[in-house]
Amino acid sequence: MFVFQIINTVFTSNTYILSREDANWCWLVDIGDIHPVLSFISNNMEVRGIFLTHTHYDHLYGINRLVDLYPDCVVYTSEAGKEGLFSDKLNFSRYHNDPILFAGNHLHVLHDGEEIELFPGELLTAMETPGHDKSCLTYYTKTNVFSGDSFIPGLKVVTTFPRSDKQKSLRSVQLIRKIAQGRNMYPGHGEPNLTRENNQGM
Repeated sequence: MFVFQIINTVFTSNTYILSREDANWCWLVDIGDIHPVLSFISNNMEVRGIFLTHTHYDHLYGINRLVDLYPDCVVYTSEAGKEGLFSDKLNFSRYHNDPILFAGNHLHVLHDGEEIELFPGELLTAMETPGHDKSCLTYYTKTNVFSGDSFIPGLKVVTTFPRSDKQKSLRSVQLIRKIAQGRNMYPGHGEPNLTRENNQGM
């Protein structure tokens, strides 16, 4: 699987595109700036889904534009993330003068340990990692971990938001560190920590 990193203009959050040469579809982890995503995706490529690491503005502000272009795209989030998608207060978009209420047709609430098949024989597992926000999920495959803001190597997790929890964050960081052993780490901000060469960024 090929992982392509996009550094977004809002708070330099990361969007990741997951693709494979033998597939005419791709997946996203979080969605910020739309134009770099569209530049990467070929005309015949389908965006099958977006995996949200949490529902803060800088990780989802491109969501309605994307599902407008790809109406069959499924948005994956947690139960608390679902609340955030329909509240411009919880997702902080109202404070950026860009109020966002999810307008897509396909929303899937993920639970801890749930698996989604990305490509034939390649599964992605969701892991609940609250702390930074109640909605936080970390995703992992055999070789990759997408931790959002639940764990950013070298930085303390921010736990000062209304739905943050410092104690839960400490437990989540321990879980992520354990699952990340031997895998590529793709955080919500900053550079990936790679153990395998299958990646590219912009």
